[in-house]
Amino acid sequence: MLNIREASEFLGVSVPTMRRWENEGKITSYRTTGKHRRYDKNDLIRFKCKEDDSFKITIAYCRVSSSNQKQDLERQIENVSNYCIAKGYQFKVISDLGSGLNYNKKGLKELIALICSEEIDRIVINYKDRLIRFGYEMIEELCSIYNVKIEVINHTEDKIYEEELVEDVLSVITVFSSKLYGSRSHKSKKIKDTNLAMFRNSECDYIDDKVQA
Repeated sequence: MLNIREASEFLGVSVPTMRRWENEGKITSYRTTGKHRRYDKNDLIRFKCKEDDSFKITIAYCRVSSSNQKQDLERQIENVSNYCIAKGYQFKVISDLGSGLNYNKKGLKELIALICSEEIDRIVINYKDRLIRFGYEMIEELCSIYNVKIEVINHTEDKIYEEELVEDVLSVITVFSSKLYGSRSHKSKKIKDTNLAMFRNSECDYIDDKVQA
């Protein structure tokens, strides 16, 4: 919490301007037992972001599906960081661990909160599906409403991400299969193993057909 002098210095305005803005309802203060004004710094940051676009930062968002992809996550962070540095962006990295089908990830929820609080100017991602696998258009529309740009560094397909897509699709199949045949863990595992074997067999058949052709 900041007193009125500290808050005015933070926003770069005079103390009388602080009082006027409060009277106009632009900012809010809290009163101590001695009736002195105190300002929440997070509230001031949000206010400054709304008033001054140059104060907004860039979020470099990175995601992998599983813990065994740590090296890939580190490469993503390095790529987006180098990109932001080259562009001269003031940025913060948010990283996530979880499927692109999972909307309940900590980093994604933080990102959405920052978009809605108008604290960021753009989002930088290495690949489009790093943001989210399905429902990208919803995030894109949300960004459009709050004037947040999305910059995708690479527009080509990546083998690692294709493999992740297979895992995500198998997860969906497993969930629906489990609902149909029961949700016991051993049954779910058996269903997933069967689905994976079917996929690999079909993939091998496809490769054989290509070789023979």
